[in-house]
Amino acid sequence: MRCLAQPRTVNGRFLYLSLIIYLSSAISLFAAPSQSKPSTAVARTLQTRNFSADMKTALKASINALQDLDYTIDVLNSDVGLITASRTTEEKKAAVSKDGVESGPSPKIDEAEAEAKRDACLSAIGAAIVVGIFVIILGALFGKSDDDDDDDENSSGKWRGSSSSSSGGTTINKYYPKDSGPKGPRIYRYKVTVNLEERNQQTTGIRVSASGELEQDGKILESGGIHEPEFFKRFFASMNKSLFLDENLPTD
Repeated sequence: MRCLAQPRTVNGRFLYLSLIIYLSSAISLFAAPSQSKPSTAVARTLQTRNFSADMKTALKASINALQDLDYTIDVLNSDVGLITASRTTEEKKAAVSKDGVESGPSPKIDEAEAEAKRDACLSAIGAAIVVGIFVIILGALFGKSDDDDDDDENSSGKWRGSSSSSSGGTTINKYYPKDSGPKGPRIYRYKVTVNLEERNQQTTGIRVSASGELEQDGKILESGGIHEPEFFKRFFASMNKSLFLDENLPTD
C-alpha cells in the first residue's frame, strides 16, 4: 500500500501523476456549474406573488411567515410596506450566487463553452492515458523495480528504523504536521427583505429578496444573493399557511 501511495520508482511516479491528471480532468468535466445571478425578469418572477388579502392582512401574514421560518424582524415599516428580517444558523438553507449581473440567458454561448470544456478535458484524459502507456513500456524496458529500491534503501539509509541512545535511554524523533485548517463552525447568515404593494382593496403583491453569507473563524467564505426557487417557495408556502390560519383560527 505504501508503494501505491508513495511510489519510489520513475515508473510508479509517472503512473501516479497520470492518475492525478485523469481524475482531475474527470472531476472538472462532470462538476456542476456554480449558480449565477439570473436576469432581472427571471428574478422578479421567482420573488413575486399576488395574494388575495388587503394590505394589513398581508403585512401581518408576512410577519408570521418570517417568524415561522425562525427569522427575527429587524425593520418594520407598515406605511410603505417594508419588512427586513435576518437569521443566523449552522445549517445551510440556500446557496448564494455570484454578485455579477447577467444580461439574460444565452444558451448558444453556454453550449459552446460547455463543448469547449468537454473537449479540453477529453484531451487531457487522452494525454494522461498515452503518457501512462508510454511510461509502462519504458519502465518494463529500463526501469528499476520496487524491490531494488527497497534493497537500496535498506543498504544505504538506515535512518528510518534507527534510534539514538542517550544515558541508557532511547530517543525517537516524531514529527507531527501542524493543522492550519479551519476549526470553528460554519455560520450561515441570511437576510430577507419583503416589499408589499397594494394592487387593490383585496389584492396585495409581495416581493421577497434574500441574500446570504458563510462565515468561519471570522472570515467570510461566501457572500451574495439567493436565487434558488425552493427558497422562495418555502416562504410563499409559509405565507399561504399563515393566511389560512388567520382566517380560520377563532379569535377572542
